[in-house]
Amino acid sequence: MTELNFKGKEFVYNHHLSVPFRPLVPDADKGIGAVNLDGNLIIQGDNLHALKALLPRYAGKVDCIFIDPPYNTGNEGWAYNDNVNAPMIKEWLKANPIGIEDGLRHDKWCTMMWPRLRLLYEMLAQDGIIFISIDDNELHRLREMCDEIFGPTNWVGNIVWKNVTDNNPTNIAVEHEYILCFAKNKNTIEKSWKSKVSEIKNLLIDVGNDLAAKYPNALELSHEYKKWFNKNKWQLWPLDRYKQIDHGGIFTGSQSVHNPGREGYRYDVLHPKTGKACQEPLMGYRFPPETMENLLAEGKVLFGKDEKKLLS
Repeated sequence: MTELNFKGKEFVYNHHLSVPFRPLVPDADKGIGAVNLDGNLIIQGDNLHALKALLPRYAGKVDCIFIDPPYNTGNEGWAYNDNVNAPMIKEWLKANPIGIEDGLRHDKWCTMMWPRLRLLYEMLAQDGIIFISIDDNELHRLREMCDEIFGPTNWVGNIVWKNVTDNNPTNIAVEHEYILCFAKNKNTIEKSWKSKVSEIKNLLIDVGNDLAAKYPNALELSHEYKKWFNKNKWQLWPLDRYKQIDHGGIFTGSQSVHNPGREGYRYDVLHPKTGKACQEPLMGYRFPPETMENLLAEGKVLFGKDEKKLLS
């Protein structure tokens, strides 16, 4: 692992420890209902002080953190005002306002971020994760800081999302930002994340129930759903394979278990009659082993006459 070095690191390396603990002082006039420090909170104040105030209550207990720090584009008004007793940092603040490109802009940003990331690390539970919004200005420095604080093996991934359409005449149009994700301990988080809430799924369930109530005849039901489906297919991804309906609900037909286009999962699936391992698809299986086990238990996998026939 390559260590990130920046001017001021030696002064802020343990600065989060020297920041004093502060009590949270409720303002009843700005709240809703009775004061409850264990409920939802909006905290006004410097974020470093706020984190230190929250630490005694939430250290090692937070499941998920999202932060949106300054991107350090050079045009922002963020201020570095941490009380670090170091002549060099004091000289920075006298010499140039934050946001002016003085050759040390990135170093200042790193000295601001470092103690806050150290406190956020302490806040996370063992199976906790953090998401950090950022753009190209500081992405690689943020990644190196997180590698050092969280550990490179706890990097989960970068989410790239399209945020604008760049109509300016530039060399390379930048139309995206990032959300960097790290775990406190990657070994403790789920191997795959699946949303428990699906707006598309709920829409299909509601449409299926409405149509089934209106059309008791199976042919009419199928005909009306086909019309609705063709009109709305463009907005149904990733459930746009669910083209069929009966009075039990909307469903999809058979789906190949092979992984299309790229390397999938590799494991043995025993043929129910011969007891031998079936021939693996060329690119492996589409599903992880635990999903395949569930499909087999529910009788949703079709086999050929022997293990030489690919599953379908």
